[in-house]
Parts: sequence; C-alpha cells; structure tokens
Amino acid sequence: MISHELPLMPIGEDEKRWMAEITGDDETFVLKRDFQPEIRPGVWEIYDGWYQIHGQFPGISPFEKEYVLVQNGQMTRHLDFRYMISALPQIKAYEEQRKERLEYQITKVLDEIYEAVPYDGVSDAILSQKEDMSMVETSSDLVKGLANILKQKDDIIKKYQTYYDQAEDLW
Repeated sequence: MISHELPLMPIGEDEKRWMAEITGDDETFVLKRDFQPEIRPGVWEIYDGWYQIHGQFPGISPFEKEYVLVQNGQMTRHLDFRYMISALPQIKAYEEQRKERLEYQITKVLDEIYEAVPYDGVSDAILSQKEDMSMVETSSDLVKGLANILKQKDDIIKKYQTYYDQAEDLW
C-alpha cells in the first residue's frame, strides 16, 4: 500500500489543521467525512482515496478545506464540490479497500506495541485484537479504533512493561 506522510501547519483564523477522508454521503453535510487521526502531532498518513484537507504543507499553496483525490500515490488538488458529488458511487464502492487499509494501519500499530514489549501474553492479546478487526462492519468504526490505539499506544506499552517488570521481580 502506497502511503505518504502529510505534515500540516495550522492556517486561518481558527489555527486548525485536519485531514478527513470522504467515505460516502451524509444527510446533513452531503459528503460524509471521517476525520483521520494524526500519526504524530501535525502529521497524517495519506493513502489512495478522496479527502478534504485543511492546513499548510511546506512549500505549496495552503489546503483550505480543499477536496483532493489520491490515486497510485499521486494527489490531484482543487476538486470542486460537484466533482465530489459525482464521484460518490466510486467513493462508496471503495469501502472494502478503505477497510483493508485501516486494518493494515491498525496492525502496524499493534505490531509496534509487540516490538516494544515482546512477551507471549502481549502477543496473545494483539492476536485477539487483530482477529476482532474482521468483525468491524464499517471503515468509520475502524478509523475510531485507529484513533484510539494511536492515542493509547504509549500507555498500553507502559502498562504491559510495568506488568511484566513486576512479574519478573516476583520470580
């Protein structure tokens, strides 16, 4: 899977930056947006798909709530709202690829946790988490899972490390 890191600086009066994947239609906003989590502060991971981006990438004109399409790792900018509406059938049909990609992203984070605390109990817990992903029905739910695991990753590692350090002390 081709991905690129997208560092964004805040822009505008609100001083915000964000990246949302367009995943379908929405009753209120017409286009459904799944806001993507930062992989590090100010950095998003972007894959093939349809997005709306707000922020400043160094060296190019700012993304001001701009619609973009990424295909084969190449970004097409300045797409208008009508184009996005006309692309909705394709966007909806892309759901399985989105789910696959998000499972891949979550698996990468889970593997990083295991690398940091390589114990059998951690391996079993991570295997269980990976198996549970297959029961998730939508990419929107997987985005929430990715956001949670990224947010909790350091705490999870710390808890496992503390647990296994204490277990070793008991031996």
